[in-house]
Amino acid sequence: MKVSTIMSKILLSAILSGIFFTTYADNSTATNESQNIVPAAPKIESSIPSSLNSNAPPTKTVNKIVAYVNKRIITQNEVNKQIIQARNNLQQRGVKDADNADLRAKVIDQMIMQQIQLDLAARGGIKTSDAEVTDAINNIEKTQGLNDTQFRAKLATQGIAFNDFRQQISDQITTEKLKQREVDGRVVVNDDEVTRILNSSSYKNRIDYRLADIVINIPEQATMEVNAQKKALADQIYNQLKQGASFDQLVLKYSNGPNVLNGGDLGWKSNTSLPPIILSQISNLPIGGIAPVVKFPMGFFIFKVNAIKQHGSPQIVRQYHVRHILVKVNELTSDDEAHQKIQNVYNQLAKDAGNPALESKEFTDLAKQYSDDTSSLKGGDLGWLNKGDTVPQFEQQMMSNPVGKISQPFKSPFGWHILEVTETRDSNLANDREKAEIRQELRETKAQMLYTEWIRNLRDMAYVKMSDD
Repeated sequence: MKVSTIMSKILLSAILSGIFFTTYADNSTATNESQNIVPAAPKIESSIPSSLNSNAPPTKTVNKIVAYVNKRIITQNEVNKQIIQARNNLQQRGVKDADNADLRAKVIDQMIMQQIQLDLAARGGIKTSDAEVTDAINNIEKTQGLNDTQFRAKLATQGIAFNDFRQQISDQITTEKLKQREVDGRVVVNDDEVTRILNSSSYKNRIDYRLADIVINIPEQATMEVNAQKKALADQIYNQLKQGASFDQLVLKYSNGPNVLNGGDLGWKSNTSLPPIILSQISNLPIGGIAPVVKFPMGFFIFKVNAIKQHGSPQIVRQYHVRHILVKVNELTSDDEAHQKIQNVYNQLAKDAGNPALESKEFTDLAKQYSDDTSSLKGGDLGWLNKGDTVPQFEQQMMSNPVGKISQPFKSPFGWHILEVTETRDSNLANDREKAEIRQELRETKAQMLYTEWIRNLRDMAYVKMSDD
């Protein structure tokens, strides 16, 4: 996928909503400090020589190591910056009393996952160039209607240094490239799936849901006892939600999902692309409703419906598969000459009316020989036509002529025609754009579930050690 597509999918939605440290579609980031190779000493510190003040002990500014991730580190300064951004984002979403310990734990967890992904990307040779980052930022500025000076000022008001922001954008692009290779590349959506949705009753009565989730992960080889413990925790959370507890706060406290710092937001999901096990739980819920616990192989999920959008029914129309022969009226061919010519063709075909196979072949041959239309190369075949696609005279003949019967010669502004409707069908007019949207929805829904599982397994394979300090 091109970087411009990556940005439209990830960065713009993140930046416009004030999310600079984000997950799932907007992977979290770490600043340049986390790129340092793990030092021998557990703390990074500088000291002011005591000779400057003989009566005072040496003063040290300590930037503690919070976690070791593979061969990298995460420092307290990095964590503090991300906590500020995460808290600002939560406040913009109306969550003003997030628990400090819960927020810090989730920020650190997301930073660890970010670093693991960056390490994997580096080992796989995935890189992001300065030009890609600059292009991404320029597009973000353009989307917000700001010039570079104004945009930098906006970042400053949010406590974000521009160089840190560039690094965040670079990391987001890199991790999205990794996700596309490791997850999206494994997602397959075939034409049969798209066609099945296109012709389904659910598509004719399409509903979109804005969902959020709480994910309680199950370890890959969990015992029955661990499964029972995780199920009990999920049930406990569900009961708290039913009693009015804040979904955002419980996401922050308990969820293992990759979108924790965005309130568990999954974006808009169509009823045509959601797995039946989820759709059956949410289809009758009102806005704000909480679905009962749903179990998947990777964990227990609790879904909340944040918004609902109903679509109008698709327009079902009759389509006609048509072929024709046209003799144009022009400076070389008079109206009478054109009429006589098309009449001769019709008479020739009429002789074979009792033999459909012979008549069909004859029509193709005569169209190639006599028709003045570009369709002559295809034996006069015009493909599938809808009402309104052609001039009224042609349309009237097309809609009234019996299937398989060749029309009498008729005149249009182009000249004299004969036509045959070879077959008809009812269609919901799903054009290429709509089919592409269905395909994309299916792809994203499948990728989302696969990504949640991939992230869980990725953490299990990495070396992570929390500092004891």
